[in-house]
Amino acid sequence: MTLRKFHKYISLLVSIQLLLWTISGIYFAFNKIENVRGEQYLIKNQNIEISKTQIKTEKLSHEIVKDIVINETYLTPIKVELIQEQARGSEYRGKKLPLYKVTSLNKDNKEINIYLDAFDGKIVAVRSNQWRIWDLMWGFHIMDWVDRDNIDNLLLKIFSFLALFTSISGIVLFFKRR
Repeated sequence: MTLRKFHKYISLLVSIQLLLWTISGIYFAFNKIENVRGEQYLIKNQNIEISKTQIKTEKLSHEIVKDIVINETYLTPIKVELIQEQARGSEYRGKKLPLYKVTSLNKDNKEINIYLDAFDGKIVAVRSNQWRIWDLMWGFHIMDWVDRDNIDNLLLKIFSFLALFTSISGIVLFFKRR
């Protein structure tokens, strides 16, 4: 097989992933990470102060959790649920459990999920549709479509080298005479 034919077929295979890398990269470039994290929903300097010596052994009540969301965000809580088990690819992955998930509404009546530590009430994550799109794009970008947190996967490494080879062989073929 000639270099030209090999380049042609490898380019076809790699071009789909290059398109996904480009689209996700454009999405990342045009969205502020602060907004993806939901920082616009948090009231600044309103964090609950828990004494370092105080160890919480009991979970907060649903009412207290709702009050925290009311006092520390610009959102209206509508539902509280306790999360005690990790779910693969979840919005709260990587966070210490148990957590309270508070489904809330913003001023446009769009649902925003707030995740709070079940013992001290600290807000550990804010998840909106903007975050969900970011997370999907991140999965495309790192080629981990299920968990979306493994940047050390074999598929990503293989496609990265194939993309590099395709680029270099394309440059060589551009300057090579037939």
